[in-house]
Amino acid sequence: MVKPVARIYSRYSSDAAKLLGQSIRLARIERKLTVEGLAERAGLSRGLVQRIERGDMGCAIGAVFETAAIVGIRLLDADQA
Repeated sequence: MVKPVARIYSRYSSDAAKLLGQSIRLARIERKLTVEGLAERAGLSRGLVQRIERGDMGCAIGAVFETAAIVGIRLLDADQA
């Protein structure tokens, strides 16, 4: 059986994921949401929310976008979407 090769991301992509994760965490705290509360609202596990906040590149993009939306982070201009 062949082992999957770990994906290597550019520094730019890794830094962007970490920055977005930090922004999500700060916005969650400002809104007085716990990790558990955000996870429940997003329909995700607590562990996945923690991974998103750490900038883990293995998280599904939909889960990242949903957590960002819940805490009020706008990723796109509504006029462009």
